[in-house]
Amino acid sequence: MQHILTAPLKQVWLRAAVAGSIWASFEIILGSFLHNLKVPLSGTILSFIGVWTVIAFQQFWNDRGLIWRAGLICALMKSISPSAIILGPMIGIFSEALVIEFFVRIFGRNLFAFIIGGGLAVLTTLVQKIVNLLILYGFDLVRIFDGLYKFSVKQIGMENLNPWYLLTIIASVYIVAGAIGATGGYITGRKFSGKRVTETGSGSISFSTDNRLFSRTTDEKYSILFLLINILVIAAILLLLNSNMLIYAGPAAALYIAFCITYYKGSLRRLKKPGFWITFLLITFGAAFIWKWFSDGVFFTSEGLLAGLKMNARAVVMVIGFATISVELKNPVIKSVLYNRGFASLYQSLSLSFSALPYIISTISSKESSGRKTFHNIFSQADDLYNAFKNEHLKRPSIVIITGEVHEGKTTFAGQVINNLEKQGIKAGGFLAIAVNKDGKRSGFNLFDIRTGNITPLCSQDSSAGKMRYGSFYFNEEAVNRGINIVHESASDCNLVIIDEIGPLELGGSGWSSAIDFLFSRNFSPQVWVVRKPLIKKVLRRWNAGETWIFDISTDSPGDTAEKIKELVIASSQPCRY
Repeated sequence: MQHILTAPLKQVWLRAAVAGSIWASFEIILGSFLHNLKVPLSGTILSFIGVWTVIAFQQFWNDRGLIWRAGLICALMKSISPSAIILGPMIGIFSEALVIEFFVRIFGRNLFAFIIGGGLAVLTTLVQKIVNLLILYGFDLVRIFDGLYKFSVKQIGMENLNPWYLLTIIASVYIVAGAIGATGGYITGRKFSGKRVTETGSGSISFSTDNRLFSRTTDEKYSILFLLINILVIAAILLLLNSNMLIYAGPAAALYIAFCITYYKGSLRRLKKPGFWITFLLITFGAAFIWKWFSDGVFFTSEGLLAGLKMNARAVVMVIGFATISVELKNPVIKSVLYNRGFASLYQSLSLSFSALPYIISTISSKESSGRKTFHNIFSQADDLYNAFKNEHLKRPSIVIITGEVHEGKTTFAGQVINNLEKQGIKAGGFLAIAVNKDGKRSGFNLFDIRTGNITPLCSQDSSAGKMRYGSFYFNEEAVNRGINIVHESASDCNLVIIDEIGPLELGGSGWSSAIDFLFSRNFSPQVWVVRKPLIKKVLRRWNAGETWIFDISTDSPGDTAEKIKELVIASSQPCRY
């Protein structure tokens, strides 16, 4: 038997989950509003709000490292985009948090540090825009802007105006905006840190059980190999373009784009926007007309036209390439590797933030919340939300896992455990997946209701058995729904539920996934899961399980397993009633 007791999250991570989820809520609500209205400088406005929010929380709570953790959580919550990870905004948000954290570490938690950090944090939005343009179009874009600048100052009779003066003025505006946001956050945080008003009580805060951090759907394609190939191909195409080896760069880019269109259905999303093609035309003809205008006095050149087309080819490759890379970064394998490399606290905090996001968004966007009152509602409930996160994190059901290899006899072992429990007066609910063999080969499974003894065909290799397919089996959707209902009914009447088994379907949000979510929403303990050995860690992370006991059928006995389950049943409540 293996006993796993998850260590509780540190206070700073729980508070970062609160600050990060609220920051993300502003990004989602206000970001959608500004995007739909096509408001200019929307990124700067969101940065201003983010600086205000995170500095207010640093005044409200003085935990060291709160800012960068909140920024990281907020940035990762941007990945709820249904198409792909939004890399640009994610990098921008985390950069803002790092800048503020840097100056707080140097100068201390005071107004001066906040003003400097906040001002430079908002300035990063301008820097990021410039860097993004250079990444997309290359340094040839600088030559076009230089020509446009010279043309513009000539029209207003200010040829001697140094372009660095203009950049300094623009940068100063961003820095002043950030300093104002930092000051506002400082005042807000000090104001509410003294009041600590509790208005709702943590009991009224609801959490969603739909935690998809480690899930994947059956129609999504992920590959670590393709992630590496994407990166290498993009780098190779850029190298060819920069070396003016267009005879090779053109076909390579065309093949790569064709591959992405075929394999990654959402990679053309940005290219479908009119704004991209308007920019395409402006850069193409702008380069053609401006390329040698000021240096040689030539108004139109084929060299400039070719340079513009090369810049746009680069942009198309980069846009599609980043879209495909962002899809691959959602790979649960990558998340699992990070989890096992010291990022467990981050993912647990992120899980809490995602679960509370619907509640926070509804609170912020309610009719009663507007302007100043919105901040009042948020900070007056901050301690409540922190306590709710703390309780929710600790309030996780106890799990007993019966594990073994494929076809090793896990279901038979689980049946023996049930018989042992029945002899001791404890009867379980739930179901077993009984194998069906034909001509000595596994041909399907039947669903066995532990409470009633009823048997329902679950899946078969016959395509007429059902529309839902996984591997070589076709699943009977009525049987799947029946299994979910069995869990619901068992949770009402029993204090022990067995689910056989939990595997790739459940990790992808299908199968018994909704039934497990239901048990977790009720904090139902104990639960007995049948899980294959290679999937144990993934399953435990998917549902962020609490105290867990793992029984290996090759080394543990049904009697010892039943004894532990009996202890958990007695500790939690009374035996099952029929």
